[in-house]
Amino acid sequence: MKEWEKTGCVLCAQNCGLEVLVEDGRMVKVKPDKENPRSEGYACRKGLNVIYHQYPADRLTQPLKRVGDRFEPIPWDQAIEEIAEKMRELVGRHGPRCLAYMGASTQGGHFEGAFGLSLLEGMGSHYFYNSAGQEFSGSFWVDGRVLGKQYLHAAANEENAEMYVAWGWNGMESHQIPQAPKVLRGFSKDPERLLVAIDPRRSETAAIADIHLAVRPGTDALLMKAMIATILGEGWENREYIERYVEGFETIRRWFEGFDAREAAQVCELDYDEIHRLCRLMATKRWCLHPDLGIYMGRRSTLNSYLMAILMAICGVFCVRGGNVIPGMLVPLGRHADERDPKNWRTLATNMPAAASGAFPPSVMPEEILSDHPERLHAVYISGCNPLRAYPDTTAYEEAFGRLDLLVVSDIVMSETARLAHYVLPCRSYYEAWDSTFFQHNWPGIFFQLRRPIVEPPGQCLEASQIYTLLADRLGLIPEIPAELYEAATGDRLLFGAKLMTWVASEPQA
Repeated sequence: MKEWEKTGCVLCAQNCGLEVLVEDGRMVKVKPDKENPRSEGYACRKGLNVIYHQYPADRLTQPLKRVGDRFEPIPWDQAIEEIAEKMRELVGRHGPRCLAYMGASTQGGHFEGAFGLSLLEGMGSHYFYNSAGQEFSGSFWVDGRVLGKQYLHAAANEENAEMYVAWGWNGMESHQIPQAPKVLRGFSKDPERLLVAIDPRRSETAAIADIHLAVRPGTDALLMKAMIATILGEGWENREYIERYVEGFETIRRWFEGFDAREAAQVCELDYDEIHRLCRLMATKRWCLHPDLGIYMGRRSTLNSYLMAILMAICGVFCVRGGNVIPGMLVPLGRHADERDPKNWRTLATNMPAAASGAFPPSVMPEEILSDHPERLHAVYISGCNPLRAYPDTTAYEEAFGRLDLLVVSDIVMSETARLAHYVLPCRSYYEAWDSTFFQHNWPGIFFQLRRPIVEPPGQCLEASQIYTLLADRLGLIPEIPAELYEAATGDRLLFGAKLMTWVASEPQA
């Protein structure tokens, strides 16, 4: 039997719509979904090859327990019972800070994160480690200071912009927005709009740009300061916008007075006249900015994010049509975790805050495990993540994981990290489970695609969220659910949602 099923790509944050041909229960062919309102029939090579991701050779199909130097299959009941008991015993002996959760989601699925974080917090811990904690920590931190909440990201509203600035971003290859090549080519070919690329090399995006500033690597912050100083020095700032929306402007203005932008241009290995021209365009056009890993992971990354915010603020392009807007979102990605609030935890050995919406940086985990602190990490649950391959210092991770009293890995394959675990739990792939993502940073529309299972899982694989629920139940973290909620769940969805929220508000354990 053959049938085309609608779904989405799970290999990057854009989650473009796909149609998959399922034959005799197996995915056999993939094509773009032309009816998807967000991707509109666009898909890149990764998306068109999700079948290779779906059917790895080393797929896990049953729970495994380490016995000496090898793994033995065990029933789910035994796995849940033993893991829950070890978690309870370790937290009881060392306190909740001994427990950490790493992963929580990937580019393709976020549902499990809500369940995993609920389990972690139910055990009293806040040690959630995620790539966002070091990938975008500076950006999140600046958003918290400038926009008020760490999860408020000002996204480019390129649809209504006259000029699009790609800073440290090669969207022609790395995407990062829906239909990126189409959007960038549109700016490049439109005589009424401009595409600007700021990149040390002549990337694929820079090659089609109207203006390319080939900034010297690592001098982006200096270039930003020169641009801000130029705009303020020429009196080009948007005074009306600043008076209405910006706090602390007179304080920051002094930082740029008397700054020699021409000398800075020499250090950046740029022609100052080109910088001056771009500054004039920024002061007179509706422009939006898309920064990316080129400056987020380079020298002075946090300062880069802060200076970008100042640049956009003085030009009056924050939260305006055609500028950078705070997009609508179905669910915020993370929470506001201001490190100045004593309620927000820090790591014990490295004193790191959860600067990225509640996520701690994975790079410090080995030190937190190997520490002599009495409340050091003793138990780690990892899901949707392979730190031995994904994060710095594999050797340190190997040593640290060897010191843990409990390491649980939930994955679809026997990864390098899974081989070090005490328990390995097989979970369903994103095409075998109900899932979605909350990356839909759009304006003015909000897109959300719920993916349903399109193929059956092999063996005894469970949804990751189901595994957390089983553990929470065994740990006694789930309160008794009243019969009227079960009854309401069979009826009107809005009415059920209202009753559920009312019950949650009145139930401390919910």
